[in-house]
Amino acid sequence: MEWKGFYALSRVKFSQIFKIMRVFTICMLVFVFGATASGFSQKQVVTLDLRQCDMSTLFQEIWKQTGLRFVYNDKDVASISRFDVKVESEAVEKVLEEVFAKTSLKCSFEGDVIFVTTRGTQARMVADTVKKVTVKGKVTDESKMPLPGVTVVVKIPGVASSSIGTATNDKGEYEVSWIAQKDVARSFSFIGMVTQDVKYMNQKEINVVMKEETAEVEEVVVTGYFNRTKQSSTGAEVSVKGEELRKVGSLNMLQAISAFDPSVRTLPNNQWGSDPNHVPEISICGENGFDLRSSADDSRTNPNAPLYIMDGIEVTATTVYDLDMNRVEAFSILKDASATALYGSRGANGVILITTIRPRAGELRVSVNARYDISAPDLSDYNLMNAREKLEYERLAGVYKANGLEQQMTMDETYNKRLEEVVRGVDTYWLSIPLRTSLNQRYNIFVEGGDEHMRYGVDLKYDTDKGVMKGSGRERWGAKVNLNYNLDNKLIVNNDLNVDDVKGENSPYGDFSQYTKLNPYERKRDPETGEFIRKFESNNLKNPLLDATLPNTDYNRYTEVKDNLSIEWRVTPHFQVKGLAALTKNITKNDKYRSAESSEFDTQTDPDQKGSYTISNSTTINFDANIRFMYNNVFADKYTVSAGIGSELSTSDLTGEGFTAVGFLSDKLKNIQYAQQFKKDSKPTGSYDKTKMVGFFANLNVGYDNRYFLDASFRTDGSSKFGRNSRFAPFWSVGAAWNVDKESFWTGTGYMKIRASVGSTGTTNFTSDQALTQYLYQSSSEYNGIYGAVLSAYGNPSLKWQNTLQYNAGIETSVWRNIIVVNFDAYLKRTQNLLLNVDVAPSTGFSSYKENMGSIDNKGFEARLRFNLINDRMRDMTWNVTLAAAHNKNEIRKLSTAMKKMNEEALNSANSKGDTTVFRLYEEGRSQSALMVVRSLGIDPATGNEIYIKKDGSLTYEYDVNDKVEVGDENPKFQGNVQTNFYWKGFNLYLLFNYEYGAKIYNSTLATKVEGADPLYNADKRVLYDRWKKPGDVAMFRRIDDTSELYQTTRLVQDNNFINLSSLSLSYDVPRDILARTFIERCKFTFSMTDVFRISSIKQERGTSYPFARSFSFALNVTF
Repeated sequence: MEWKGFYALSRVKFSQIFKIMRVFTICMLVFVFGATASGFSQKQVVTLDLRQCDMSTLFQEIWKQTGLRFVYNDKDVASISRFDVKVESEAVEKVLEEVFAKTSLKCSFEGDVIFVTTRGTQARMVADTVKKVTVKGKVTDESKMPLPGVTVVVKIPGVASSSIGTATNDKGEYEVSWIAQKDVARSFSFIGMVTQDVKYMNQKEINVVMKEETAEVEEVVVTGYFNRTKQSSTGAEVSVKGEELRKVGSLNMLQAISAFDPSVRTLPNNQWGSDPNHVPEISICGENGFDLRSSADDSRTNPNAPLYIMDGIEVTATTVYDLDMNRVEAFSILKDASATALYGSRGANGVILITTIRPRAGELRVSVNARYDISAPDLSDYNLMNAREKLEYERLAGVYKANGLEQQMTMDETYNKRLEEVVRGVDTYWLSIPLRTSLNQRYNIFVEGGDEHMRYGVDLKYDTDKGVMKGSGRERWGAKVNLNYNLDNKLIVNNDLNVDDVKGENSPYGDFSQYTKLNPYERKRDPETGEFIRKFESNNLKNPLLDATLPNTDYNRYTEVKDNLSIEWRVTPHFQVKGLAALTKNITKNDKYRSAESSEFDTQTDPDQKGSYTISNSTTINFDANIRFMYNNVFADKYTVSAGIGSELSTSDLTGEGFTAVGFLSDKLKNIQYAQQFKKDSKPTGSYDKTKMVGFFANLNVGYDNRYFLDASFRTDGSSKFGRNSRFAPFWSVGAAWNVDKESFWTGTGYMKIRASVGSTGTTNFTSDQALTQYLYQSSSEYNGIYGAVLSAYGNPSLKWQNTLQYNAGIETSVWRNIIVVNFDAYLKRTQNLLLNVDVAPSTGFSSYKENMGSIDNKGFEARLRFNLINDRMRDMTWNVTLAAAHNKNEIRKLSTAMKKMNEEALNSANSKGDTTVFRLYEEGRSQSALMVVRSLGIDPATGNEIYIKKDGSLTYEYDVNDKVEVGDENPKFQGNVQTNFYWKGFNLYLLFNYEYGAKIYNSTLATKVEGADPLYNADKRVLYDRWKKPGDVAMFRRIDDTSELYQTTRLVQDNNFINLSSLSLSYDVPRDILARTFIERCKFTFSMTDVFRISSIKQERGTSYPFARSFSFALNVTF
């Protein structure tokens, strides 16, 4: 016979304070006031309108309205047929009497506990002549903490049901009495604890220690093709649930991913800052290839980008960037060969798997998520001069000095005129003019429901990210329909239909760097006419505000439709077949209109060349399909076997076209049909890129006694991107794992796992035409009406796959009852057959062609240390802190002759004209990001000139680029984060700190706004206060009137160490027992901030083309 205490049909999480208050009330009423309490409970009133409900539903509704608990026998109430109840402000006792009137049930009240029994059973066997037994005791958990509210029920043999029972008080103590009989037992039950039956053996006191109830559900590691249990996995991976992801509070998915693994690095981009139309780039465990792209916007050819898989199909970084994080069920980061080998030619840079939320069965459920973001520009890294300082800098720099008397008088007049403006109070803060504080809104509605056979889900989203530059922004809307059919858990069919539309607009105010150059003593408008000044007298710069008032447009838009159909056939409990087919169509459009009145056409005299309209469109159609056969079984209760084979096919077809037309005579007629002609010396362009890939793969995982596991994977891929002599390539991995905690000698309370793997994977992040020899027809080569063709690209039919050989070893362990959890991995990644240019004889008509010539090593380690400092279920409180760190060292092992020649050309160019931007020199034995500059002894106090150190150690005033040496690395020695999460009674506080240490960078702000500053433009204040002015000055920067070429030296190289509070969020989840009295299932409020503060060892301008921003968010999540 099983009894249970009823708390809203076993709803599991109650606020501890409500439990204590409730139990305290029970104890006071039962033991002090006795019958009075019972009478008060009976007189509580309820209002009910229930149709065809069962007893459990009735008890639940009474509990919601009154807090009265029920103790009853499952079998007794299960036999009662459904009924209707409709009462208004009726006493609980009367309601129960009416309901029980036609049944075999009756009830009795003890405080706020209602005991339900059958009529053939005495509610209380009380007789003065019969011996009465009383037993006391205390109930605690495993950590000796008292448990209030534990239901204690006396089980009497031969009695169908017993109402004799009580509940522990706030100290975990209880007292219960019954008529002395043989074989009496007592049942102790508590939500979240294992129910215990204790036999009465004439004890006067029985103390019970209750153990936490743990579900025997094995954690699953998602690998995309074949899932594994956590115990059997041999790969390096990190799995994160959606609830943890949303705590980060980031504005996009790509930023949030790096919070969960220190080896995932968001690459710094000081140019684009918080631009909502710029997609961040990330890398995992270092850079495996040479990034020689002419534009970072071409994400398809990023050699270091990871592979993104969402719901089984490959997606772009842009798709992940625009993904609503509320729809993410979980994501995984796969890093080593054992985890990524099944992705073969695409897995060398790591794989990020994203699973979106699936609809749940049950009644119609509606989830609404609303979020409001306030973004404010962050200009804390800008330190520009004000009007008075700028004018003084110009004077000291010699701007107002002239050779002749007449010329000097003119310069003095100019100076005095500007000084008068400064005295009048003209001090224009140009940086604020193109900026704003933006209010953004994000909405998501998810409707789901169905039964065990058919489930449905409809997801609608809309959000705006306006950015902090006026006129910029990104607008997203999307819809998703999910249908899931389940036939007796044998056949499962799932279909997702997604439609997304994203429009990004660039600011009409142009590049933010324009405003950093403008002089603060200049006015925006002509004081006499009130019109915008078109060109500034002080530096001949055009006023960017004039262009901002024109009807210029600059936007990009894409519409994507995707249908994903998956079928799972569970042939037997041990054998399954899964298939997937997905079709995606993406239409992208870019439009840029420039009015004929724009300043860029000021020098153009031909009206047919004024005004321009650039249009570029592209259409991409992708098809992906795979089929997998899986077998899982356990033999002799010790041997586990998981095997799978499969095949995959994917095609991609991209077409594009574009042109620029000019000659728009009026802004009222700016449709492309009103253009006069194509832009001079230009013609329409087109692009076409079609690729096909086929793969065959297999995996085998065997284990013994949950202690030892061996995993092997093999895949062979064929692709049209490679030469006809090397279409196919094999990829493989072997991994092993040892669960030490399963050994008999393990005496700890935690766990320990040791694993290792080795394998080979590849990358295909490049265009499809590198292996092809291409020809173009020429109209100038005509003979007898036939046009001749000439070589346009020199192909390599033997071009092979890039591949990365990876070695990895790791340990996962926890100690002291999981108070400390440690994860550590060490790795070596050797990338070979890198695609590089190779020099060829000029007689071929080409200077180079593609060949597999390069090789790069990445080696390093990563560590995560988690402290579960508080886990107090009595006070409903938890607190954990996670420390994470990663180190990676990159080394070039082999280069092509063309790469070496590129280095020489770059050195010669820098030596001849100087450069304020450090270019990368790729040399064997060095890192890709090695910082190469000439050493400097500093500024000579006597002359204000720089003293250089040659390679042989001698000193000179002459700069020679050949004296460059390695002085550091632009990538940090260590990177990582610190996270802390504190939870108490529904409140949750989350903080995320990111840090980097050990990097060196060339401070471009010092090179362009201090020492290399042009006196005609505004500059950093250090140009006025920290430069050499007279003999004897000990200064960091050259003399103030020195405007000669600035060369790259160690004087402007600085440590780039920083720590920033990148995310802060505070949320409150309304307790379920409060919501139980409403129609709301869940309600959560969240306040979050991003980029709260940053502490850095370097002072330089950040966000030069688009400023960084700090964001504040308010969110409401409600489920009905």
